[in-house]
Amino acid sequence: MWYKRSEQNLRVSIFFSAATLSGAFGGLLAYGISRMDGVGGKPGWAWIFIIEGLITFVVACAAPFMMADFPEDAKFLTPEEKARTIQRLADDAGASGEAPYARAHIVSAFTDWRSYAYALIYVGVAEPLYSLALFTPTIISELGKWTRAQSNLLSTPPYFLAFFVTLASALYSDRLLHRGYFNVFWMLVVVAGYAILLGVDPTEKPGVAYFALFLCVSGVAPCISNTITWAGGNVGPVYKRATSMGMLFVLGNSGGICSSLVYFSYESPRFRTGHGVGMGFAAMACVLSLLLSWDLKRENRRRDARYGTTNSAITRQSVGHDKYEAQLRIWGLEGKTQAEIEALGDHHPGFRYLA
Repeated sequence: MWYKRSEQNLRVSIFFSAATLSGAFGGLLAYGISRMDGVGGKPGWAWIFIIEGLITFVVACAAPFMMADFPEDAKFLTPEEKARTIQRLADDAGASGEAPYARAHIVSAFTDWRSYAYALIYVGVAEPLYSLALFTPTIISELGKWTRAQSNLLSTPPYFLAFFVTLASALYSDRLLHRGYFNVFWMLVVVAGYAILLGVDPTEKPGVAYFALFLCVSGVAPCISNTITWAGGNVGPVYKRATSMGMLFVLGNSGGICSSLVYFSYESPRFRTGHGVGMGFAAMACVLSLLLSWDLKRENRRRDARYGTTNSAITRQSVGHDKYEAQLRIWGLEGKTQAEIEALGDHHPGFRYLA
């Protein structure tokens, strides 16, 4: 609701890179705080929850007063700045932007098969993401039989690499205005990483297994923000987008449930089930991203051939009454009210998907 589609992936990646960096600093913090073992009569692990939880709580209490959901609600913008911000978003999003609430928008999200495709792709990305976040220290500890504290420290470098990879991938994705093939590439990297983990004995070749973790962590990290911005930029109007994104997060984060149930201590140090499940989910995300990207490109070509390349953001005010009526006839929308046209969202003949 604040940035053009060509700006979103980098912004969302900056936000989610905080989670990536937490994977890096989390290990360092956990190591340092665990040294407080016995302070106040509490074990070291308890102090990790107390200190990190307290910081989160304080920031969360302040956040609602520091953030504005929509440009029109932002007190730090002048009326002119609000109007300019809203207009640039309308010029970019066109029919997928604002529209008054209607129950049909909610129904449209649940009946659009692409909503489920995006959610399944997100499941395929989220499962290995959560698996790696939860079990990387455990996996590392089995490579050289290091202590838990040493494993936390060794889990830091893959996440530092993932931080830079995420931002670089997002920047390039925004410049190309493309999403699908980025998912395909990075999930292939994840598949390769899991294949190495499945194929080598980590006790015999700990360096190779550690390298594979770099591939898995740095490969999965860019796909979180990439998938979110892919779905968010291609679904509209706003209430359909909100519903579709809710489906994506609810269904997608079920991968987190799965990830916590597939690593078994008796399979140490190979963890064949956990690595195999992660590899399968990554492969699913890769294949679905490829198929969806092809489908979106095909639909864009169909609309170009049938309706031309005029953006759905044009209005009577921007082109004049006669030209606008002529464009409505080309789109096959003559006689429809403005509300009915806005309700089309991403199904508007002038809207083009980011593939």
